Amino acid sequence: MKLKRSTTIPLILLVYLIGMAIYAFPGRNPEITYWQYGITISVTLVCIIILSFLMKKRDKNRKK
Repeated sequence: MKLKRSTTIPLILLVYLIGMAIYAFPGRNPEITYWQYGITISVTLVCIIILSFLMKKRDKNRKK
């Protein structure tokens, strides 16, 4: 089964986000507040979701 590019890239970015979220957790890094942490993770997650939808839409338009 071959994964489409519109699925693979968001999955790779999601794995990267999880890794960075673990690395930058405020309990481990006292310079980062919980607000900064939450907002950064949320904005990045929204960007990944938007990218996923846009890439799927682009693939659908290319098939036409």
